[in-house]
Amino acid sequence: MDEEITLEHDGVQYTASYSVFGDTLTVYLPNGEARSTELRGLPVESAAMVHLKGYVRTASLKKN
Repeated sequence: MDEEITLEHDGVQYTASYSVFGDTLTVYLPNGEARSTELRGLPVESAAMVHLKGYVRTASLKKN
């Protein structure tokens, strides 16, 4: 089952869904891109948020 995380940046909310299969986290970003990480003991939500923050950072740079 997919879970969701949301991050607000400069008044805009960004939401990504994620799922875990075995030890692999896959995050589905707002632009449709998927990124995966081997968790190796990392907290799932924290690891997913890293991917979403990276996406937001890149999206913010493209706006400017």
